[in-house]
Amino acid sequence: MMTFELGEDVSLLQRSVRDLCERQIVPHARTWDAAGKIPPSIVRELGEMGLLGLRIPEAHGGAGLSMVAAAALVEELAAADGSVALTVAVHNFACLGHVWRRANAQAKDELIPRLASGEVLGAWAMAEPGVGSDPGSARATVRHEGGEWVLRGRKSLVVQGAAADVIVVVASTDPEQGPESLASFLIERTAKGVVVVDEVRTLGMRAAASVDLRLEDVRVPEARCLARPGLAQRDMREVEADSRIAHAAIACGLMRAAIEAARAHAREREQFGHPIADFQAIQWKLADMATHLDAARLLVNKAAWMRDQGQAGLEEASRAKLFAASKAVAACSEALQIHGGYGYTEEFPVERLLRDARYLPIAGGTDEIQRITLSGAIASRFGSV
Repeated sequence: MMTFELGEDVSLLQRSVRDLCERQIVPHARTWDAAGKIPPSIVRELGEMGLLGLRIPEAHGGAGLSMVAAAALVEELAAADGSVALTVAVHNFACLGHVWRRANAQAKDELIPRLASGEVLGAWAMAEPGVGSDPGSARATVRHEGGEWVLRGRKSLVVQGAAADVIVVVASTDPEQGPESLASFLIERTAKGVVVVDEVRTLGMRAAASVDLRLEDVRVPEARCLARPGLAQRDMREVEADSRIAHAAIACGLMRAAIEAARAHAREREQFGHPIADFQAIQWKLADMATHLDAARLLVNKAAWMRDQGQAGLEEASRAKLFAASKAVAACSEALQIHGGYGYTEEFPVERLLRDARYLPIAGGTDEIQRITLSGAIASRFGSV
């Protein structure tokens, strides 16, 4: 039976996360957005709460949560600050998830507890200049030399790339061979040859601090090869499924924040002698926003539940992300509209919510990629479309 119940322990943790957000994240989100970084102290506190090892078994220092529970906590963070939620999502589902699936026993014993506790922060580097949703076109190369792997190339828009301690990098032994030549590696950000080329100033999710990297003959020991050439493609499908669920959960959090901000403002703002919340035009906007949030959350929970059952779930994850991301952009835009001219200023949080939401239809596979995935799944069941 499909169930999305969190259980008493997770519900208690969820309340603790909400309290942390209200005390230490919401009041500072605007400042962090302007500064383009999240204080390390907050990252450490997230780690202490178990939020940087959400899916890792307790025996290895993690929280041992289901994907349904993990998605609920990511939503909670996103309702406070999209950048914080994105940092937690990338660390958990792109970097740590990949390391957990592929690292050898020694690496797991040494590194997993440090990642899960937040002592070590992880990032993920797949995109390149000119290479986004098609990892098979990666031009960054790797060669085996003297018992080590040597990485060379460029990686772009690496979320938290300047703050991370370790980064999972995807590279190719032969770019002409496409996805069959892909391999993945875990590198230290401070390793010789890892160069931060640019700190990229983005429209939204600014505090997550995306950067471009240059890899100049970075030498990686054999033990840090996560997936040998030809094996990384399968792992990337797992990363895609989990990351798309996480992105959809972030969308739900941003929608929730937009609804709460719009509702509060509509009750306070008066026009023609009445709070604007009394006007049907505003009521209908809020009704649509709340309906879309509920529908998006159901899609997230379904996709997460399927992952918990050991199913690939890429179709469901793509559907959840496609719907939730578009509705988040719409909800945040409507929230700004309800605020009127004030919404267009930095005095209120809705302009930041809209900027953060606009990241979601692009990241983790664009909306167009999600539709390709979904149409392919539909064709396999019902014939070509």
